[in-house]
Parts: sequence; structure tokens; C-alpha cells
Amino acid sequence: MDRQDEFLKLFLKHQTDVKAFIGSLIFDSHLRDDVFQEVAVTLWRQMDAYDWRKPFGAWARGIAAKKVLQLRDQNARFPVAFSPETIQAVLDEFDRSEEDAPGRLQALRECLRSLPEHSRQLLGLRYEHNLACEQIARQTKRTLDSVYQALSRIRALLEECIRKRLHMSGEGVG
Repeated sequence: MDRQDEFLKLFLKHQTDVKAFIGSLIFDSHLRDDVFQEVAVTLWRQMDAYDWRKPFGAWARGIAAKKVLQLRDQNARFPVAFSPETIQAVLDEFDRSEEDAPGRLQALRECLRSLPEHSRQLLGLRYEHNLACEQIARQTKRTLDSVYQALSRIRALLEECIRKRLHMSGEGVG
């Protein structure tokens, strides 16, 4: 397998994490997608600069952080409410939590299976289909407030379930 193929495999493996990192800094979905595309192009162009002995995810998120800061510096109206120090702190937390990701992902899968079907459906509408809460309310014939409350309760249940599972497995939650 040549370097381009290896690079593509690594990129595909880590693209969700890179998108999540960008999404933690930029809340507008269209702008987030645009920034992700710019980051992907930058990663491809800088492939030769990548040190293959180091974690790809950390390198890719570092490039994403630089791109967000660059766009912020170029355009004062760029909607990033965070200082460079805060962006670095988010980057550091992503890097630290990357090591814990496999255990957390398994715990999340188990916890999702334990949710009632209607809760899984609501999560699916929000996170798999990327529907806004207003759209979910219309589609499910619920009030907007009840959708917000239900999603909040479901996330709290998942968080507690994941904490318990990680504690039981001895992984902790950092």
C-alpha cells in the first residue's frame, strides 16, 4: 500500500473526530462543513509533512485548529466565539480523550441499546438525520420545549450510563 492509500485510510478513520472538533468550535453547520472541506484539502496537500510515527488524529485536529484560527484572523466576523487559548484547550482535551475513545465508544453502544425505542428514534432524528429540534417537533407532533427536554434527559441518561460502565470496567472517565 502506498502513502496516499495509507493517508486516505487514516483520514477516513479520523474524519468524524475532525468534524467533531471543528463542530465544537463552529456552531453553524454550513460553515462547519466548509471549514472541514478546507481542512481536508490542507491535510492532503500537507501529507508529506505528516510524521507517520505520530497519531494522525492529533495532527489532523492541529491542522483544523490552525485553519479555524486563520479564518478567524482573516475575518473579524467569522463566528468563533473562542479565544486561541480556549481553542488550544479544546484541542488538548480531544488529544487526551482520543486514547479513551475505544472504551467510551463501546460503552456508548451498550448504553444506546439499553434506551427505549422512542428515545433511540429521537436521537436518530437529531444526530443521524441532522434534523433541527424544530423539525423534530413538527415531525413528531411534539412541542419544541418537550423535544429539548427529552433530548436533554436522554443525553443525561447516556452520560450516566457511560460513566457507570467505564467505572465498572476500570477505565474511569477522566
